[in-house]
Amino acid sequence: MTKRILFLLAVILIGNMTAVNAKINYVPLYIVDTQPDVKVVKRTPMAPLFITQDDHKLILPDIDDSLTFVLLRNDQCVYQATFQRSPSEVNLSATLVGDYEVRLCLDSCYYFGYLTLEQQAKQDTTDIPNETALWENITQLGSNTSQQAILDDIMGLHVVEYNMKSDSEQRRIGLLATELREVFPQVVYNLQGGQVGINYLDLVPVLFCCIQELKNQLDIRTERIADIMLSRYTGTSAAREIRAAIGNTLLSVTPTSAESVEVRFLLTEDVVNAHITLTDMGGRVITEVPVSSSDTSVTISSGTLAEGIYLCTLFANGQNVGTKRLVKTK
Repeated sequence: MTKRILFLLAVILIGNMTAVNAKINYVPLYIVDTQPDVKVVKRTPMAPLFITQDDHKLILPDIDDSLTFVLLRNDQCVYQATFQRSPSEVNLSATLVGDYEVRLCLDSCYYFGYLTLEQQAKQDTTDIPNETALWENITQLGSNTSQQAILDDIMGLHVVEYNMKSDSEQRRIGLLATELREVFPQVVYNLQGGQVGINYLDLVPVLFCCIQELKNQLDIRTERIADIMLSRYTGTSAAREIRAAIGNTLLSVTPTSAESVEVRFLLTEDVVNAHITLTDMGGRVITEVPVSSSDTSVTISSGTLAEGIYLCTLFANGQNVGTKRLVKTK
């Protein structure tokens, strides 16, 4: 259920960004034979070919042969690149502005078309925080109110089904604006005729906050249950049953000092190959520590790590069991 909620939230966000930012243009291409005397000319499919243009990013059509992409202005080549197989993506310099001819050159023919590259507007960064900007206007959700209070408020809302108009048969699903105004008045706005509306897009970060809190509570309780049960039944058949019931789990990643980190986990008896990997946010592997199914924790040296955020991942029998963040400070 949680994965489905996250997927729907991602679709909403991506869909909204696409609707706002997309500037797609389709550039038609026309064929020219460079060897007209040859009877058999290997060409692309007969369907019309287009280049998809999104500002200075071009996506070439699907052509089986290798090709050379050429950009010309006043019959002078200003850019050229060769691709072994398309579809391929070409990212042109933002300094290229004006009308250009494009060519996709194959062995016995080439395709050509025309496009316009516009000057890219400078991004307004006045509202985007940076290292030199003031951060007083930014407050983490839940910093003034406990995360549990936010979760309780959300859980107390009623989800309803309604019609937009009394004579409409289309049923919609939403929240009661009167209830939501008591919890998050900033997402409720007034409409004409005394009606009210809800800005559901602004609710997406709140839902993420609630999911994070639920995940954190589940992790903490799982760790406590494992501690209590395993301490009572260490070395017995009951301990094996507890491991099997909880399953392969990455419990916690906790710095114990400036030089080391304790990683706690549970593995079932059928795990024959397991390890913990520490990577940076770019995916570069920092260290990899093997563990066994009889282990419940391992200490990883962190003294040489620079300040930043790292990812600690538990793998069991080749499967990714779970990942937790490690924040390294001074």
